[in-house]
Amino acid sequence: MKILFLSAYSHLAASSRTRVYQYLPLLEKEGIDWRVICFSPEWMHKLTMNHTGARKIKYYILSGIMRIISIIKSFWLAQQYDIIFIQKIVFPFRLEKILKLINPNIIFDFDDAIWVGGTSNFFGAFNMMSAAKCCIVENEYNKKFALNYCPNVQIITGPIDTDRYVPKEKSNNTIIIGWKGSPSTEKYLDLIIDPLQRIAQTTDILFKVSGTKKFHRIPGIICNIVPWDLNTEVEFIQSLDIGIMPLPDDAWERGKGGYKLLEYMACGIPVIASPVGINKEIVIDGNNGFLAETENEWVAAMVKLIEDKELRRLMGLHARMHMLDKYSLKNATKKLIEIFKLVAVDKV
Repeated sequence: MKILFLSAYSHLAASSRTRVYQYLPLLEKEGIDWRVICFSPEWMHKLTMNHTGARKIKYYILSGIMRIISIIKSFWLAQQYDIIFIQKIVFPFRLEKILKLINPNIIFDFDDAIWVGGTSNFFGAFNMMSAAKCCIVENEYNKKFALNYCPNVQIITGPIDTDRYVPKEKSNNTIIIGWKGSPSTEKYLDLIIDPLQRIAQTTDILFKVSGTKKFHRIPGIICNIVPWDLNTEVEFIQSLDIGIMPLPDDAWERGKGGYKLLEYMACGIPVIASPVGINKEIVIDGNNGFLAETENEWVAAMVKLIEDKELRRLMGLHARMHMLDKYSLKNATKKLIEIFKLVAVDKV
């Protein structure tokens, strides 16, 4: 079997890394041939780190050129492959119709609620779902919507490489509460500033953050702000005692895949998360972590985990087992291959 992957970004972007690149070595072991066309390669991803002024103009010009080149290359190669796997990319001018004529075996994979009004992919997302023979999404929320446009919608959450994300013995003197994210999600940290400040009044804690640009230290709390690095992200997570994922209960956030929770939990870290979207499935409240909605609930959950080392250990153990059983990359790869077989079986 031969798969042509059209990847929105390089491996440096979390969505493409988890939805495309981490599968490739395992697919190869199963005898599946693949090729990746990256619409925004690594050098372009690095340009976004300085997305201001002249660099911003340069980025958009280069992005447009790369998009045109990638679409032409995709159409040229499409007939040579059994399946076209499109990761989060939407085509302009209804070009997906042409691609479907060349090769109808299209899988459209997306990991956010890209169909929510106001996003840049709003209209294109509907067209891509309609053109696809199968959609792969992160959760039931996105599946329910995608079924309006595509009759075959499958869920693969994450997945998480449980051979890379592994537990590590702790030697912290101070309890470390941590959050890993990105500049686009750092706004969610505002939701837990007050609970953290309340906790810090009576308990020594360290708040450790990775992946932010504009986040500043919180008054009254010892903060450690760490630049995100692919080579050290596992080490960052392993250093935590508690991992958090605060979210507002809005349409866009309900479509999220909860990936930071999977990362924490695969490393044996107990979690506290807002009960939004798939968080309610990943976190078994009171077993591998806590779901917290109100400020008082966040405070109560943090106090329980801070004060009880054995509870942290047990919840971390349950978290790790839950990842191995339900969200591991190995299991997801088996499911993905089955999807490939079903989509390719009636190629015209």
